[in-house]
Amino acid sequence: MKIILSPTKTMMSSQFKIEDSPSSIPFFQKESIKIHQLLKGFPKDDIRSLMKLSENLNNQTLQDIQLWDSDKSLKTYAVYAYQGTAFKNLYPHKWKLSDATFAQNHLLILSGLYGILQPFDLIKKYRLEMGLKLEIESYQTLTHFWKERFTNYFNRNKEQHFIINLASKEYSNVLSQTHLHGEVIDCIFYEKSNNSFRVVGNYSKAARGSMANFIVKNKLDRIEDLQKFRELGYCYSPQESSNNKLVFIR
Repeated sequence: MKIILSPTKTMMSSQFKIEDSPSSIPFFQKESIKIHQLLKGFPKDDIRSLMKLSENLNNQTLQDIQLWDSDKSLKTYAVYAYQGTAFKNLYPHKWKLSDATFAQNHLLILSGLYGILQPFDLIKKYRLEMGLKLEIESYQTLTHFWKERFTNYFNRNKEQHFIINLASKEYSNVLSQTHLHGEVIDCIFYEKSNNSFRVVGNYSKAARGSMANFIVKNKLDRIEDLQKFRELGYCYSPQESSNNKLVFIR
């Protein structure tokens, strides 16, 4: 079983480390260098237009691009680099070594720049959303650039049965489900109001991180065990769920 999470726009450098925790290099390092070299050649105004950034964010993004391949830029374990809502609810700083080891083998972070990351891959700060219309090689978007690569990555494991999707649509859509050997199980988190259900973005992000942490802390490897998730007030709804969709409501 593999769990997939989206990255976050907000990142920071950190030297936090669990003693004896895993350490690894991103699998798609060559592709990352290729994308970075493309970005590095863009003028300032083109970066701002491409990513729709404010002046301050554009300056920070340009600085990160310039430092990405420099020794002056610190490397951080991916799971500690991302600072958004999902990762705050993942609580990786509270993991024990056994949790870190399980996460390294089961949790994957999808990235526009790095492709697919294990939690303890060493990375540098960047800003690059998957949905950008960035032309690279013969591809018109990052999504198209990564689609076949992602699918092949997951299909390397002939015994891969389930992918627990805790990523946003922007990132999970990169997976070509018709060509995957494994089955994708979507986890949906609804808020109930006046007998209707709706997904609230920030609450859903928190729930995805919390579910990933629940799986890691309990070392789960069966789909039915995910139904026991009760964090943040959510409860499993068998009526709304199906074979490839687990629905949780609060």
